[in-house]
Amino acid sequence: KFVATGRFLPSAVSIGVIIAVLENSPYFRYTIRKRGDRMFLQYYVTESTTKNRVNIEINAATKADLDATRNGWQTVWNTDFILDPQKEKYAAKTEDGEIIALGAYCVRKGSVAVYIAYIESQPESNPTLVEHKKYSGIGKAMIAFGIQLSIDASCNGVVVFEAKTDDLEQHYIRDFGARPVASLYPDGPKTFMIADEAAKNIFSSYLF
Repeated sequence: KFVATGRFLPSAVSIGVIIAVLENSPYFRYTIRKRGDRMFLQYYVTESTTKNRVNIEINAATKADLDATRNGWQTVWNTDFILDPQKEKYAAKTEDGEIIALGAYCVRKGSVAVYIAYIESQPESNPTLVEHKKYSGIGKAMIAFGIQLSIDASCNGVVVFEAKTDDLEQHYIRDFGARPVASLYPDGPKTFMIADEAAKNIFSSYLF
């Protein structure tokens, strides 16, 4: 069964199950049918120096994962905002256990979208902290994971999030096909949505 369990190792996925889950999304359905009867989901990032693909697993974050942010991360993940029990926290790691990123997501059954509350790359790959990133593609993988959570929550792959800077706003529009929507908070950062074909393009790049 194709569900968000908090652990995502490469696994075969039935085409029929995916089509049933995404029956309201013709964009997803078309792509899946083109791929054949069986496929698997594998998230990955790219090592900037070698351009090699590095597979990652995305699991529910542990206290140790959050505590690791005390060592050089841009944000220490111990604030009331992050620890809000309504936010599900996940850690993306390499097969060697290196933490690549952390993400906080709000997933509510019956909602029209999954809210991506916060994503942060490891210090070595955070463009705010370093000039040359160790890994690229982190944000895309974490957004794709949010799309998967949205599929599992019957939100048809729709995700919403905020752009904290003008550069990020243009990045989301240009590279991810994001569309502006009404702001989640008065006087807050601009809010964007990824849905339909844009969501399909992101998510299907991790299906093999």
